[in-house]
Amino acid sequence: MTYDSVIVDSHVIHQSGIIEKNIVINEGKIVAFTTDIPSCDKKINAAGLVSIPGLIDTHMHYGVYSPIDRAATTESHVVAIGGVTTMMRMLRLDGAFSMNLQQQLKASSDSHYVDYAIHASIFNQTQIDEMKLCVENGITSFKLYMNLGGEIGHVYMEMNPGETKLIESHVDVNDEIIENVVKNAANLNCPVLVHAEDYQECACGIKTAKEKNRDGLNAWSESRSPDYEAKAIKKISEYARKYNSIIYFVHIGSSRALEQITIERENGTKIFVETCPHYLTLSHETQDGYLAKVMPPIRTQNDISSVWEAISKNQINTIGTDHVANQLKL
Repeated sequence: MTYDSVIVDSHVIHQSGIIEKNIVINEGKIVAFTTDIPSCDKKINAAGLVSIPGLIDTHMHYGVYSPIDRAATTESHVVAIGGVTTMMRMLRLDGAFSMNLQQQLKASSDSHYVDYAIHASIFNQTQIDEMKLCVENGITSFKLYMNLGGEIGHVYMEMNPGETKLIESHVDVNDEIIENVVKNAANLNCPVLVHAEDYQECACGIKTAKEKNRDGLNAWSESRSPDYEAKAIKKISEYARKYNSIIYFVHIGSSRALEQITIERENGTKIFVETCPHYLTLSHETQDGYLAKVMPPIRTQNDISSVWEAISKNQINTIGTDHVANQLKL
């Protein structure tokens, strides 16, 4: 038999460890590891190199600050260079999915260099009613922004394909929306991704910081306390247990949030946890400027240590970049 290609002489990262074998590929799939060099159409010499499994970036934002037909091309090109073979997009649409989803899906299908998947963000009852439509179109996970509502409900939605106009909106992800999303997702057997920050507490914290003329990353962290993360985690976990739903907490970066997640897991909540590179490396105690201004904020050196410890104890399931395809001028 003649195979499509064989990668020879690389150090292969395998679930059993590093193995010194050739990689046999046929019809786009790895079919064997061997010390032989079977007949093939193409032999790739990888002597001295390391072969690793393709990475999956579980958390990316693109299509908001440039249209998806352009953003999918630029961002998938970059991730491919970095060894990412699957990218997962947080889709934010203004209005009904029945009106806007198909054009986004079509533009996505024509523009990626690597495999991709989509998480659909849910902001209102109309979109809740159309979650089944998303599933029918291959979108089987949903995102809740518990940080958006009231005075801090401003958000940019996806641009229309082929256009470059920013689409601003104001949303209110209140308790009724949260509970209905969790309930409907459970009925559809889909997980709910959660940005866990209580928006009412955050709004008060931000207002207080402004009144005191506080500034900088330290003030930003204080205005969005880890306690506000814990409050949101507790709230949605109660809904998850009520409806037997699966919760996936995105970008967890504080010891307080991890403590609350441990409590909710012990209470029987089905939980997966994601962290991000910035919560593993950056602290407001040592970082200057505003390039590390994210939500939830980067925290202290002690929080960084807590996240690393949680990884070592298998309490964190995934690492996603939370990459946003943005420009400094915006």
